[in-house]
Amino acid sequence: MNAPAILHEILQALKDFYNKGERHVIYINKLPLTEEDKHVILDVLRDGQVKISFKSATQKVEWRETGISGVWIGVFFDRDEKPILETIEITDFPMLAACQREDIEEAIKTLEDRLSSLV
Repeated sequence: MNAPAILHEILQALKDFYNKGERHVIYINKLPLTEEDKHVILDVLRDGQVKISFKSATQKVEWRETGISGVWIGVFFDRDEKPILETIEITDFPMLAACQREDIEEAIKTLEDRLSSLV
């Protein structure tokens, strides 16, 4: 059973994030985990209250914070909405879900255009 080792890794990563600000990602589907391991991990972490969905023309990703603040489970889907990558992220907010600098630049232009059409 590999679940205890993963849970200890999460605990250490959570301590490192708290003390040093270091974010950590565990690629779940790259590890030799059984279905029982996954159930144990989910039972220990439990469900949180926040869910984030990211949808683009080429990719869909969903994150949900677990019942342990700062521990997020992410699932990346292909075009057919089949899971292709599963992660556990130890962070305050999943970085891919955060607004990217290029998106903000485009948003400024969009809002300026919209405001100029009001005048």
